[in-house]
Amino acid sequence: MDQAMSNVARAVESGATTIRGIVDATGLSRLKVERALHALEKQKLLLRDSRGFTAPGMLATPQVRQCGSCSRCCTLLEVTEVGKSVNEWCKHCDVDKGCTIYDDRPQMCRSFNCAWLQGHLADEWFPERARMVVHFSQDAVNVQVDPGYPDRWRQEPYFSKLCEWSLNGIRMNGNRSYATLIVSGPDKFLLLGRTIVPEPTLFGTAFLPVAAETFRYWKARSPEHLHRLYGRITEIQRIQQEFGYCAIPDDDDPYPPYRPALLRLSNHPHAESDAESA
Repeated sequence: MDQAMSNVARAVESGATTIRGIVDATGLSRLKVERALHALEKQKLLLRDSRGFTAPGMLATPQVRQCGSCSRCCTLLEVTEVGKSVNEWCKHCDVDKGCTIYDDRPQMCRSFNCAWLQGHLADEWFPERARMVVHFSQDAVNVQVDPGYPDRWRQEPYFSKLCEWSLNGIRMNGNRSYATLIVSGPDKFLLLGRTIVPEPTLFGTAFLPVAAETFRYWKARSPEHLHRLYGRITEIQRIQQEFGYCAIPDDDDPYPPYRPALLRLSNHPHAESDAESA
């Protein structure tokens, strides 16, 4: 799957159902979007019906919802086109009337639909009630939490749903995987199932499953560091498959070769002979 096809598939999975919506979500030209859609349909990775495009296995197109009294996105999200920062009330939002420049609102606002508005979430996720806005991007589920309720996302029923999304994103293969990210005031978190990673780095987080919904993780300090971490994780998994067990090291900056040190740490009887042959 090429990059254009991957971007289009993610846009559809994130809620875009029309060519116009996919163009807005991906930034691709209409011609590239149409070519990608044709290829994805041919491979049966996307379906087209009277309501637009869907990915197999996605929820049926939900009933249309209205924002109503909610203006959380006008408070919590950044809108660079009108100079609005995160967690700042938009100067064009009237509490009683809504957006005062609705007909001339920026494209960012026109194309935005939160996950509740799209129908992917139950009524308890109504942003005005939940005190957070959930929205999809091409490679992430994004949760912007009202700073007045910083731990709201950790409460139920919200946390279990976010964990479910996180596990689904981790288990998806290749370019269609996605992260689950939470921003709560000045704090940022990456969710790995029920494991919470505070302040993930821009270089990525290497992780290894230790139970059905929990992970051991290491935050990378550079692309090279991330590569080494995943190299050791690969060797851990090989040893687990070979011997049924491998100890997980405490240090966070490994260097190859990984196998001899892992075998010694795990007290495997093959550790010495393996080291000699190396």
